[in-house]
Amino acid sequence: MKIRRETKIGIVVVMAAALIYFGLNFLKGINIFNTPTIYYGVYEKVNGLQTSNPVILNGYKIGQVKSIEMSKTQRGRLTVEMLIYEDVDIPKDSKAVLRSADLLGSMQVQIQLGRSIELAQTGDTLTPDIEADLVDEVNAQIAPIKRKAEGLISSVDSVIRVIEAILNTDSQQNLIESFTGINNAIASLQRTAFQVDTLVREERQRISAIFVNVQNLTEVLSKNGDQLDNIIKNFSQISDTLAKANIAQTIVNANAALADVSKVVEKINSGEGSLGMLINNPEMYNRLEAASKNLDLLTEDIRINPNRYVHFSVFGRKNKNVELSEAELKELKEYVNSQEGE
Repeated sequence: MKIRRETKIGIVVVMAAALIYFGLNFLKGINIFNTPTIYYGVYEKVNGLQTSNPVILNGYKIGQVKSIEMSKTQRGRLTVEMLIYEDVDIPKDSKAVLRSADLLGSMQVQIQLGRSIELAQTGDTLTPDIEADLVDEVNAQIAPIKRKAEGLISSVDSVIRVIEAILNTDSQQNLIESFTGINNAIASLQRTAFQVDTLVREERQRISAIFVNVQNLTEVLSKNGDQLDNIIKNFSQISDTLAKANIAQTIVNANAALADVSKVVEKINSGEGSLGMLINNPEMYNRLEAASKNLDLLTEDIRINPNRYVHFSVFGRKNKNVELSEAELKELKEYVNSQEGE
């Protein structure tokens, strides 16, 4: 049987078309002999993600992006359709993260497996996430450097202004005077140090004696530590006793007693009472003194002439109107004068 030429051409065209289709899908990474699993991700932006970009799991390509379309249910968002050709169990809480694939800006979808027991099924939407691209990371790294550079430039500008101020004639003169003052201060410190050194050399023996005395004092305190403890305890007990004593009431009572004494003294000074009259009335004092003299005279007369005042008579005879002799009067006056002289 002879095949017509047109049939041969048709067979060749079909085979070529099949080869082209297979080749294109192969170049795209699509295996037309396997049924892929389809997952979706909804993003606010895709950062340059394109169809046929790879879907990666742990650095291994398991699929590719089939299409990117505007979401019909979420306004302003993009729906990314992913084809997974490998037989991989993906938990339902896994994430589909958009990230940079290389320094040239190519994007890929990285699957981060979750911990859910329930597995995602074909047609499910994975949790979307976007990793900062290279430009954002570079900007994030450069921003602190930029702020530091701006601060450094401001500092350099300030330093330049200070240098300009220093180069001024008046500022130079002030600097010269400042350095002169610093030199004088250093010279004064050197003189002071020399004087201190000289004083230490001259008073070395006294300083040594002072340290020896201090050492002896510390030894004495160390040896008599128990006695010092007893003294401190005694002071503590005394302070406790004073604290417990009703000192305030005692002071109040003393104040009251002093007030009463003050009142008595005021009455005495004002002439109230016998003691006040005795102190403030000279006439009463003179009378008391005269009465005392007369009492002395009477006492002495009784001692010298007891018969005048006490009579003893066996026969009932009594001496009446006994008069003093001149010698007795003289003796009595001499005794009184001697008593007054004393």
